[in-house]
Amino acid sequence: LLAMTLLAGCMAMPKPPPGYPANQAIVAPQLNFVLQPPAALGKTVSVAQTIVTRFRGSSFAVDAQIQITPDTLNFVAMDGFGRRALTIAWRDSAPVYQPASWLPSAVRPANILADFVICYWPDAAVAAAIKASGATLVTSDGVRKITRGKRDLIVVEYGPGTGWNRSAKLRNLAFGYEIDVQSAEN
Repeated sequence: LLAMTLLAGCMAMPKPPPGYPANQAIVAPQLNFVLQPPAALGKTVSVAQTIVTRFRGSSFAVDAQIQITPDTLNFVAMDGFGRRALTIAWRDSAPVYQPASWLPSAVRPANILADFVICYWPDAAVAAAIKASGATLVTSDGVRKITRGKRDLIVVEYGPGTGWNRSAKLRNLAFGYEIDVQSAEN
């Protein structure tokens, strides 16, 4: 189940070239996202998430546990059977990804991390992540958009509440998938 969830966004995305940096992801056509380090979050967070992904008429659910300090990020995703599917550990300059051996090679952990950063890092960090690609971050009450020209590429809508204790719906219009996230701080 998690493999299918993770593939939802990955199947529509181009494969990065060999040697592509671990701290970067292609989040839309010709849009390189430079992942901002844990310190860019600006605080320490421990959060549990339920994630539902929709792609091509199918939907899939997974659970994740995330701990972030200014120096580290630990992300563990579990499939519906309770198996560890993906671990992301970020210390020093770049994240290290440990996908389960049963995950298809099309799963791109950097894109999973990029979607997470797009939803939850501060505006300034997300804007810095896309600046070199010529995209723009636009925010308004409860909505965050990554645009290029007049075209919305990624839209995140937040439910009522503040901070992490609210829902987020990410729609990647460029690659055709949606992710609904419900977070609860531990």
